[in-house]
Amino acid sequence: MRGPALLSTVLRGLRSRLLLSIGSVVLTALAVGSAVLGPAFQSAVTGSFLVSRLAEAPNNLTGLSWVWTPDGGAASDLDGVLDDARAAAREATEEGGDGAALYVEPQVFVRTQQTEGLGGLARLGWAPGYCDHLVVEGRCPEAADEVLLLALDSTISGLSIGDTSPVAGIGTVEVVGTYSAPGPEEADYWFESGRLSTRPPTPPPANMPYQPAPMLATAEAVERAAATVGYEVLVDRRLAVPADLEVADLERVAEVARAQEDLSTALPGGQLVERSINDIDGVVDEVRDQQATARASVSPAVISLVLVALALLLRLLTAAADLRMPELALAALRGLPRRRMWSLGMSEPLTLLALAVPVGGLVGVGTVLLLIEAWLVPGLPLRVPWTSLAAGGLVGLGAATVAVAAVGLVVRIPLEDQLSGVRRPRRARRAAVVVQLALVAAALAVLLSKLSSTERGRPDVTDLVLPVLLAVVAGLGATRLTSSLATWWTRAVPHTRSLGSFVAVRALSRRQEGTLVILPVTAAIAICVFGAGVYDSSSAWRASVAATRAPAAVLWTSEQSLDDTVGLTRGIDPEGEWLMAGSTIATPQPGPVFSVLDTTRLARVGLWNEQWTPGTSASEVAGLLATGPVPVVTGKRVGLDLDNRLTTEEPLVVRLRLVPPTDRPRTVFLGPVGEGRSVVSERTPFCRDGCRLEQITLGSAAALPTAMDGSLTIESVTVDRQPVADALTGGAWALVPGATGNDAVDSLRLDGAGLAVSVSSRSPVIVQIGAGDPPARLPVVAGVDARTESSADSYNAGTPLSFDVDPVLEAGSVPLLGPRGLLIDYDTFATGRKVYDQNTEVYVMARADTPAPVVGALRDAGLTEETTYAEVKAGLDNTAYALALRLYAVVAALVLLMAVASLAVSTAVQLPARRRDAAALRVVGVPRRQVMGAVLRELVLVLGGTAVAGLAAGSLAQYVVLRTVTLGYAETLSTPALVAAIDPWRLALLALVTALLFGAVALVSATLTVRGARGSTLRESAR
Repeated sequence: MRGPALLSTVLRGLRSRLLLSIGSVVLTALAVGSAVLGPAFQSAVTGSFLVSRLAEAPNNLTGLSWVWTPDGGAASDLDGVLDDARAAAREATEEGGDGAALYVEPQVFVRTQQTEGLGGLARLGWAPGYCDHLVVEGRCPEAADEVLLLALDSTISGLSIGDTSPVAGIGTVEVVGTYSAPGPEEADYWFESGRLSTRPPTPPPANMPYQPAPMLATAEAVERAAATVGYEVLVDRRLAVPADLEVADLERVAEVARAQEDLSTALPGGQLVERSINDIDGVVDEVRDQQATARASVSPAVISLVLVALALLLRLLTAAADLRMPELALAALRGLPRRRMWSLGMSEPLTLLALAVPVGGLVGVGTVLLLIEAWLVPGLPLRVPWTSLAAGGLVGLGAATVAVAAVGLVVRIPLEDQLSGVRRPRRARRAAVVVQLALVAAALAVLLSKLSSTERGRPDVTDLVLPVLLAVVAGLGATRLTSSLATWWTRAVPHTRSLGSFVAVRALSRRQEGTLVILPVTAAIAICVFGAGVYDSSSAWRASVAATRAPAAVLWTSEQSLDDTVGLTRGIDPEGEWLMAGSTIATPQPGPVFSVLDTTRLARVGLWNEQWTPGTSASEVAGLLATGPVPVVTGKRVGLDLDNRLTTEEPLVVRLRLVPPTDRPRTVFLGPVGEGRSVVSERTPFCRDGCRLEQITLGSAAALPTAMDGSLTIESVTVDRQPVADALTGGAWALVPGATGNDAVDSLRLDGAGLAVSVSSRSPVIVQIGAGDPPARLPVVAGVDARTESSADSYNAGTPLSFDVDPVLEAGSVPLLGPRGLLIDYDTFATGRKVYDQNTEVYVMARADTPAPVVGALRDAGLTEETTYAEVKAGLDNTAYALALRLYAVVAALVLLMAVASLAVSTAVQLPARRRDAAALRVVGVPRRQVMGAVLRELVLVLGGTAVAGLAAGSLAQYVVLRTVTLGYAETLSTPALVAAIDPWRLALLALVTALLFGAVALVSATLTVRGARGSTLRESAR
């Protein structure tokens, strides 16, 4: 056959089989486009992660900081000093290399050295135009003796607007306004907002003095103060983050940062000293790690999509070749040589591939552009790496191989079958059986290998091939099972009363085309389920990680102690509707680590992820952590009515631990207590709004031990000299577990006379009685990896942290600490216990709808907004790995659509043969309804088995793979584990969608089959 004749034959064939031709082009284009999409999308998500990671990082971790000290130490010409400081910063940056161009212009903040003032160590501060970047109550300073105070410092120092105060070396200053700590929206101006924070005094053993935030003044005031107390200029350069930033650019930035390390150089006008805490090298390492992980995660999705497309393409090309069997048979009868037969057979597929490959390249590039626009940072440029072109070419070669296989399957059919036009089921060839058994063995081997592994790591080759292997094996199994059941049913039940069922299974047993679609469609459904499961599970995991790091909608940082911060939140929000305080407390290593939260507010304020304690809500968790009732006393003077029958070496003194609702715990000493009946009391102005009476301690002065023998009865607790009802009977009083004097107590009982304690000890002791029935083991919610006991060689014995715990519930994660922490209620933890500052962060957690006055009170107290749950979740969602996993959602949707499209094309191709069968039944008098039922039963049997096999294979692949993979850089000790369980609701939804789509195809096919089934159909076929 010559070229022009061959071309005309190809064009006629493509036109006559237009539906198959279009389907083949679409599937090939999708396969090539997917191959182009994978590397290009991986490159794009890495760039997007780089840009977003740097944009969200604190300035001090990515920028550069110096201290400029001018010659002479005076600031008579402040403008000139600042110009010199900026010029020095530019020079130091430029000496680090061409990466200096990525830093913005230097910004400055001037502050004096600390000096005595405001009851602590105070200082002045100034920056150009600072009032425009602060929320000020009052007005900005205009004269040299006017200042702004941080709102919290106004409260601590007692200075209000209009008051004056002396400051050593500076003179008397007048407060003309207060300012709140700047929020994240001012991060570009305030390089580091922590410079405007207060450090409250720290009690022993730290003994740090009160350090108020800088008093913001005028430039003139700073110039005057510089001559007496000294000053410094903080110079900073923020990193600019353009959308087209690449990793190579970041390497140059890192070189600039490294060049500043330990920099101390004298320049004209002064000396420049580096003060950066820059961690750009860490960001580079993180981005490199994300690149590798994203590359590994994109590959399974892309390969799965390509393989499904090629499998469906094989089915369509095979169907097209089947329709060409009469042409090939005629050519064989005419004695066409085998080489010419192959040329004739390959002419149409190669023409389709020549059309589809460039279209696929355009589809891949276009899809990358759409995904960049929808998911990635704005302005990100399109980059198509050479690996995308190579992958597209390889897939095109693979499609050509598939075309060769499809034509070969038809060319090798015996001539009599080619002439008949119908392919009967035959015994599988030995080579096919060997290949199938090899696939089953490989799937079992990989499956057992993954099930036996317990360590998590990056996706490897087994994670890549397992979903595909399981999908193929499930398709093979469903095909074999469907065909075998149909054959058995036809032979075993030849006289069934259900004509429709018999016709349906007989069609499956005698027509091979009916089951050929099972394998590719099963694989498509399995990959769809796997992709959707991985995407949804990873999204749920990131929500769990975000809730661990930010246990509420908004997370604030407090410079105050945990006790003071709890009092602050209870004062601002007494009903516990909006705020919750918390912190982390660590015992000496190795030992337990505690997340201490005000859990009475957890259900209203906190974000408790359902994966942590399935079936147990946040309110139930709070109930498990609560202890017994603690009496509350409200008044200006608290006391006790006592009947003292104790003999002591030193005068007896009773200590009360009182916890105000809006302040730190207070200690009140009553006594000395005389013998017999007495009334002792002390002024407690801090209890005017109520105090929790948590503990009563018997000892000598300052609660020191003393030898004691006899009994003491507390007859009543008084407030303003009036007895408090139920203070003793409703307080659930008991000895404090673990207290040193418990062995000396003979009895502690509550009777009609009051609370009586009998003590017998010749050695000095103190007796501690606690309210709320303090348990011997404090209730905690334990993370799955938490340590609940201290090591025998740790040195916390006898400290406030030396107590036993009772894990009342196990959780996949706890707020702030993750799976390694123990969650404990603040009141349970703090009752009778003083824990000193451990240099840990103290947080206030707030709801997203917190009213503006409450937010303003937090800012006035000097708290700074650390982050939000949305920001943490967005940060996790914008990692390269998370962005790459979004491709699985695209894959899930595409493979399902491809399966439905392939199924529709396949059933349309089989429509003439089905219509002939239906017409034959109608001719012999079978009602239309039974014919319709027979066609539907056949399709439902095939598609039902296909859907079940695909859902099972995809769910199994998801469960197995997610057990052993990590999900990006967030894998740390405080990261919750990925939950590999199958979500039944997601699976049910996918099953429903599949049933609806496949049901629609089956119904339309059956309707078209029966509608065209007439006697004329048989006559047309006989011609």
